[in-house]
Amino acid sequence: MPWSDDPLNKVPKQSFDDAARLAAELCRMAYAAICLHGAERLQVHACYSSSEDSWQLQPVACAEAPIPEGLLVVPDLRHDPVLRHSCLARGEGGARFYAAVPLKTAQGDALGILCLLDPAPRPEGLSMAQQECLDGLARQIVTLLELRRAGQQYRDQKMLHERILGSATDYAIIAMDLNGRVTRWNTGAERIFGWREDEILGEPAHIVFTPEDRAAGRPEAEMALALRDGRASDERWHLRKGGECFWASGEMMPLKDERGTTQGFLKILRDRTRQRADDAALHKVQDQLRLAIAATDIGIFDYDLITGNLGWDARVYALFGLPPDTPISYDTFLAGLHPDDRAWVDQAVKAALDPAGDGTYDIVYRTVGLTDGVERWLSAKGQAFFMEGRPVRFIGSVRDITESRRAEQTLRETEERYRLAARATNDAIWDWDLQTDHLRWNEAVQTLFGYTADAVGPSGAWWKAHIHPDDCERVKASIREAIEGSTENWTEEYRFRRADGSYASILDRGYVLRDEAGKAVRMIGAMLDMTERKRAEEHQRLLTGELQHRIKNTLAMVQAIASQTLRGATDLDEAREAFAARLISLGRAHDILTQASWTAAPIGEVVEGALSVHRQTDASRIRVSGPNVLLGAKSALSLALALHELATNAAKYGALSNADGFVDLRWHVIHEGEQPRFYLTWSEQGGPPILCPPTHRGFGSRLIERSFAVDAGEVKLTYAPTGLVCRLEAPFSAIQEQHSELAA
Repeated sequence: MPWSDDPLNKVPKQSFDDAARLAAELCRMAYAAICLHGAERLQVHACYSSSEDSWQLQPVACAEAPIPEGLLVVPDLRHDPVLRHSCLARGEGGARFYAAVPLKTAQGDALGILCLLDPAPRPEGLSMAQQECLDGLARQIVTLLELRRAGQQYRDQKMLHERILGSATDYAIIAMDLNGRVTRWNTGAERIFGWREDEILGEPAHIVFTPEDRAAGRPEAEMALALRDGRASDERWHLRKGGECFWASGEMMPLKDERGTTQGFLKILRDRTRQRADDAALHKVQDQLRLAIAATDIGIFDYDLITGNLGWDARVYALFGLPPDTPISYDTFLAGLHPDDRAWVDQAVKAALDPAGDGTYDIVYRTVGLTDGVERWLSAKGQAFFMEGRPVRFIGSVRDITESRRAEQTLRETEERYRLAARATNDAIWDWDLQTDHLRWNEAVQTLFGYTADAVGPSGAWWKAHIHPDDCERVKASIREAIEGSTENWTEEYRFRRADGSYASILDRGYVLRDEAGKAVRMIGAMLDMTERKRAEEHQRLLTGELQHRIKNTLAMVQAIASQTLRGATDLDEAREAFAARLISLGRAHDILTQASWTAAPIGEVVEGALSVHRQTDASRIRVSGPNVLLGAKSALSLALALHELATNAAKYGALSNADGFVDLRWHVIHEGEQPRFYLTWSEQGGPPILCPPTHRGFGSRLIERSFAVDAGEVKLTYAPTGLVCRLEAPFSAIQEQHSELAA
């Protein structure tokens, strides 16, 4: 609570200093302080220290003390469990005795504290009389504070009133004594009338009236009427300082004191010259409007809200299906509305007549002729006029728009059919206004390409920006040629970017619309997504090429097998049987590769297909083990033929030619160095002993050795006395590669 020397402040700061001293002297204390609430904490606002005492205390110490609920007496701060560590008792110069009284209002609001301190402890504390006096002194301090606050509120209120009067520049506010002489003159009065306050104070207020009104005693009549009725309103011509007349509306009221005694008058006045001129102009415009409307097909209504009279011209009567001489009212208007429109139109009229709104009225509704039964569409526009916060007049026009509404309905139905047709197709249908570059799409552009509605641009620039860079210039050139030329149809294939960044193959077809001069003004077209069709065509082309390649390779292999089998054959039956067995093995390998779409075959299935004939009687005689790795198509065929030859030879001459022999077939992949390598071993045991390697190498041996000779592979045949051992070694990547001319 800041202190000031304001003359309106009836409680000077000295009063609080005296209260602090009185408390100290009363209780014989070295120090007393009055602490009041500040922004965030208590602040010392008055204090007293006895001059004969050398002990001094920093005032801030009291401000840090808590506000007690009632009178608090601490005989010795150093022994108090709560306050002994506070700044009051801290250090060698700290206080020993402490007493505090809360400063509370009658409502219980804490304003601060009155505290007493002394360097010496007082075991006996304060006497009852001292305590009672401290409580009484605290109440006096609270009274002083409330008086001071009341004075501050009075000053604030006075300043607020001054500011309100000063800010009301649109209103002249004039205070007068009982004789009608000016006692107050605000800024608005100075602006409206032209006199400054120092010029007009003490002058009779009737100088603002015209000579005619002064002669008629109008100023005195207003004061008498205000005394009788409590207020007197007027609207008339007034005078400015320069003698200029202006139209003003005002109100005079008596000024009374607290006892109800009239001390003078207050007149509030506002310049209405512009409004009066506007009203006159409005009446003139209305007259002109009537003349203009008489020459048109527009009907006029005029609703007097003061008398309740509703006026229609002949055209409005006709639109409601009534003869011109029929008595009408607002209920007649409601009765002539279509049943589905009656409630909401009534609400629209009420909204226009609401002073809180702008008074405008612009709606479209249907009528059903009250006598002819004809349904019509009307467009109605109106304006409400208000006076003193209430509607007084509502005028407007109505126009028959039945034909245009029917045309709009037909257009909407056509557009709806178009919309349904557009939704029924998967094509992205577009409509391009070439004059504004505005481009409209149907919903298919979102479903086809994954864009959200907000992401689809409404311009041709957006469409062009999403064409593949390699196709863009070609497409733009072709569509520009179609627009600038004389053709009506445009077709182009290109790639269009989807929302995920991929491209769709598009067949785009458009139709050019031209004006009477032949200039292109609009294009309508549809984008067909041919991505799947293109992919299917490409896949079909690849399949056809692959089939041709496979057939040629297979025929070449059959030719080679036939040639090698029959070359040098002495027994045709034996050669025929060998040839058939080799073809069967080749066919099984083909079956396995066909199941895998000629991409890769598991080695386990290749081995099983090649050896199934020899393992039917006793599968244990050919022991198979190894990881089920994938083989490329060529490697799978080579391995199948090689294993078939090895098993056939073993059945004729080797381990499978007797009852005790067996074959151990193993393969594995070793990961060493930069590339892993594939190893396969065919090992025969228990068959007839091999005394010496064969001197004649037939087609079967050559087929085995050449099976993996390509791709850095190696095949080695060892004719050990215990049986044949065939070892195959090749890079693991080589036996998995696809050897295809198409891939190359």
